[in-house]
Amino acid sequence: MTNGLAVGVRLKDVATAHTHYMDCSVLHSDSVGLVIEVERTLAEGGNVETVVSQVLVPWGQIQYVVLMEERT
Repeated sequence: MTNGLAVGVRLKDVATAHTHYMDCSVLHSDSVGLVIEVERTLAEGGNVETVVSQVLVPWGQIQYVVLMEERT
């Protein structure tokens, strides 16, 4: 799986021991890790902002990846 995720693939959940990245997309995937784009909303001092971050998650830290989810 270390090189099987294509750029632009939407991920439902990427879980590490301490963090869950939800509803993100793949920017890069190689033998080192997975680079994802994560969008989140922050509220500081009465202002609400949307922040987009690019995060490198090494494969050794990833517990699981959910590519898609279907509910019935």
